[in-house]
Amino acid sequence: MNTIPTKAENPNGLHKRYFVAKLIQGIDYSKHQLEDCILPVDEDAEYFVLRLDKNGSDPKHIQACRKAILTYAKNIAPFIPELAKDLIERYG
Repeated sequence: MNTIPTKAENPNGLHKRYFVAKLIQGIDYSKHQLEDCILPVDEDAEYFVLRLDKNGSDPKHIQACRKAILTYAKNIAPFIPELAKDLIERYG
């Protein structure tokens, strides 16, 4: 798969924008440095971040993100029902 471009390489399209990390379960994050609380992610993994709150500057973009998470929730409902329920309750 091709590498995702930087913002300089593709400013208006798909580009790297966020750093994604896994948090270690069961740690009181307020008592540790962030780097002591994260696990590495699969170096070949790709993630796409959606803004789901209503505080963004572009309401049409936020609406599209919320529709996307609801579509995801409906698709995972048969095998991850609790997560689907939580997402629909929060963003539906």
